[in-house]
Amino acid sequence: MPEEGVNTVVAVDGPAAAGKTTTCLALARSFDLHYLESGRTYRIIAFEAIQRKIPVENTRKITGLCDELITESRSATLLTSDRYEPETLRATPVNVAVSTVAKIAEVRQRVTSLIRLWAGAQTRCVIEGRDIGTTIFPAATVKFYLTARPEVRAMRRVRQERAASYENVLGDVIRRDEADMSRASSPLVPAEDAIRIDTSELTFEQVVSRMTAACRNRGLEINR
Repeated sequence: MPEEGVNTVVAVDGPAAAGKTTTCLALARSFDLHYLESGRTYRIIAFEAIQRKIPVENTRKITGLCDELITESRSATLLTSDRYEPETLRATPVNVAVSTVAKIAEVRQRVTSLIRLWAGAQTRCVIEGRDIGTTIFPAATVKFYLTARPEVRAMRRVRQERAASYENVLGDVIRRDEADMSRASSPLVPAEDAIRIDTSELTFEQVVSRMTAACRNRGLEINR
C-alpha cells in the first residue's frame, strides 16, 4: 500500500501512440487522480522555438527559451498551460522538432523539476511520459510501460489525427522511437519494476482492466 503521508504517483511510460493518454485518463477517473502529460511541455517549447525562429539544435538558446517560458508562466503552470490548442502542439513541424528539444539535458532537468514540483502539490496523480518511472519518480507507487508494434501505433495515430498518410506517420513513429531510445539523457526504456503491457492486440477495455487491477493491488482504491 502507498505509505501514509507520501504522495501517490502512478507512472505510465512508453513510445508514441501506445495508448498512454486514453488509459491515464481512465485511471484518473477511476482512482480520482490528477493527470499530467509530461511531454506536452517539450511540445510547447518546440512550438515556441518555431514561432520565434530559434533553431532547435541550438542548445543554449533552447535552454534560455525554456527558462523564459518557465518565468513567464510562473513555474510549474507551464505544465498545465491552456494557451495552446492540442492540434497546434501536434502539428507536423512540432512533431519533427520535439525530439531534438527533448534530448537537451538542461531542458530535461528543468522540466523534471517542474514535474516534481507539480506532483508534490497533488495528493494522488498519474503522469505519462518517457522517463517518469525511471528518472523522475523511480519510487512511484505503480509503474507501467505501454508499447505496441510501430505499424499498430501509426495506424492509431492516423485514425486519431485524420491528416497525414499512413506511410508518413509510420516514418515519424519510427524516427521518434529511435530518437527517444538513443538519447543520452533519460532515454526511453522500461523501468525494471514496471508492468509491461503490449497493447497491439488488446482492446482499450482490456488494457484499462489490467492497469486497474495492478493499481488496486498496490493499495489504490476505486473512486465511487
